[in-house]
Amino acid sequence: MSIETDDLLSELLHELKRGQIYECSLRSKTWQMDGLQEGQNIYIDPRPAILETLLHELLHRRKPRWGERRVATEARKLSVAMDETTKRHWWLGYRRIKKLRKPVEVVD
Repeated sequence: MSIETDDLLSELLHELKRGQIYECSLRSKTWQMDGLQEGQNIYIDPRPAILETLLHELLHRRKPRWGERRVATEARKLSVAMDETTKRHWWLGYRRIKKLRKPVEVVD
């Protein structure tokens, strides 16, 4: 990493340590929001990233012949098209079925 990148990451780590970061559902009728900064508060909605990632990996499993670009594009389209009710349904389904395990080491 460059010195500028290291400096910026150091600044952001200091900012992270200040706290006032909340995990919660973010709802908007016009935007898909992964996060929001208002004043000193930062709000993170874990659902969009988790749902898009889940859709992405499910597409890989269901459509093994599709390339990475197509899978990424389709997962994004599906995620953005979901309304709040659908997101909630998928989020609850994910939480119900997921299993926690030790980290998986990925070999490049």
